[in-house]
Amino acid sequence: MLLSRPPAAVSLMLVLAVFLSTASAAFIRFENCLDPGIIHNTPKQLQFTPYFFSARFNSSSDTHNLNITIYGNVSGQATQGTLPAWNNETYWNNPNETFGKIVDLSTSNNKYSTLFAKSQVVTYTPWQAQPARFCDAVVNASCPIGPSFDADRSDPYNLPAFTVAHDFFSTYAFTTLATTVRVQSGDKDAPDLACVSANITPDLGSTISNALRYLPAVILIMVGAATVFAAIFSPWGSSDPFRWTSNYGRDEDLLRLVTPGFGDCLAYIQFIVLAGSLNLNYPGYYQPVVSKASWSTLLFNASLVTPGDLSYNSLVDGMYVVNGTYGLSRLAELIGIAKDQDIWANMAIWPRHL
Repeated sequence: MLLSRPPAAVSLMLVLAVFLSTASAAFIRFENCLDPGIIHNTPKQLQFTPYFFSARFNSSSDTHNLNITIYGNVSGQATQGTLPAWNNETYWNNPNETFGKIVDLSTSNNKYSTLFAKSQVVTYTPWQAQPARFCDAVVNASCPIGPSFDADRSDPYNLPAFTVAHDFFSTYAFTTLATTVRVQSGDKDAPDLACVSANITPDLGSTISNALRYLPAVILIMVGAATVFAAIFSPWGSSDPFRWTSNYGRDEDLLRLVTPGFGDCLAYIQFIVLAGSLNLNYPGYYQPVVSKASWSTLLFNASLVTPGDLSYNSLVDGMYVVNGTYGLSRLAELIGIAKDQDIWANMAIWPRHL
């Protein structure tokens, strides 16, 4: 579906999105979901190649606004021909020359380049934006958008970009928003110009985080207290510390009362946490959830071996942001551990300090 004329409300929303995109935001992992046939076509087909995916989920506002800005560059061509040289400033700076550029309105098909965006939670779609005029969402450039030859690829703020925004009016804790943003050309057959997807995991919030952190500890303490009480005051119990703290000479009827005990319960909690360190494609919220009980594995957001006591802040702009390649690295970042070498060191050294 292509646009011939954008609604006024949509245009206003996109103007606000451009304004909001100037605020600080987190850069998260993303995938270029553009068809490989377009990406690797020879000669290269006209496309917007994403380099950075910036997002901000406003968890402090009742609207819970999600603002996304995608930075990248333009390359390729929509029609056959030879592109002018990169240093031909007369051509590339001329807005009337459109070959090798993303245009607002297709002169051959009289349709606008169109922006689509949606977020999904499993099979539920909380946000599917109405198709909007792409050039109204562009920042750091204006249509027609050509390649930015002089821009520093490592500096997103010098690159062409486009932005979208939506008010969710909910925290969406315990969920991962699978978000896809797509741009279609106004030309005949509406070829895709860009497609970017990313998983956005909103903040769990202090109430849920504290519950996940302390509830396992309360359960562990209760199990430990019940085990000690049964080992001492049951008919088969003993007040001798040597007997009630070990299985030596323990009556088999007493074993039934004290198992699973404190150690078993602790092992279960540790298993849940360490299962989150596996290099599996977990839902985005799973590792933040299990990381709250990392105290059971003696992992804390402090280092005993790295100078400066560095820590990693994984909660940025209302979302969880991790950069680790492996599951254990990602879990460590969610705990607050800045370097992988601190993981084993903390597990080994903390017991000597307890």
